Amino acid sequence: MLRIILTRHGETLWNIEGRVQGFLDSPLTEKGKIQARLLGKRLKKEGITKIYSSDLARAKGTANIIRDELGLPEILLNEALRELHFGEWEGKVWWDLRQKHAELFSIWDTGPHQVQIPGGETMEEVSERAWNFIQALRKKHTNETICLVTHGMTLQLVVKRALGIPLAQWENVPWQHNTAVNIFEFHKDGTIQPILLADHSHLEEDMQPSGGINKKE
Repeated sequence: MLRIILTRHGETLWNIEGRVQGFLDSPLTEKGKIQARLLGKRLKKEGITKIYSSDLARAKGTANIIRDELGLPEILLNEALRELHFGEWEGKVWWDLRQKHAELFSIWDTGPHQVQIPGGETMEEVSERAWNFIQALRKKHTNETICLVTHGMTLQLVVKRALGIPLAQWENVPWQHNTAVNIFEFHKDGTIQPILLADHSHLEEDMQPSGGINKKE
């Protein structure tokens, strides 16, 4: 049996500013670094043997802090764990985009998978690339526990896939706050058992996710 622990990077400057990140990047805040440290301390008891991370700096920085806490020699980077590419929206403020593209966001709010962002990826494409990577890991690792550090939307899509929830369904899927923990067991018979979803109880009260951050980034 393979156990996969999936998590999101710590808080970034653009999370606070409400900017779209995607393939662009902004640094972890001091709070984000502390969140990652607390996550690493929490994960010490899980027996993690490998850490895989998106190659974007905010995920890589989070993974390195976890690696340091766990005493592992390296992190393994892979583009498949990157955030959804938001195309022309990247670097822009969410609320400005909402005002400029009101009709598009009226669709986004009912189901963001229906929106094709100019110059960006579809959610189907992100779901496929991330899930194909996880399937490859299932063949590579057996009887291990590994950790994957990724991004909000990518993590949301992977969790939906693991739970067997259609891409079009959003209402009953918990949002993945910074450093949220998800644990799945992948059994040899092909079944997937969820153990924990979107949990951030390792964060002290003053390290809890800030309000006002757009949920679709």
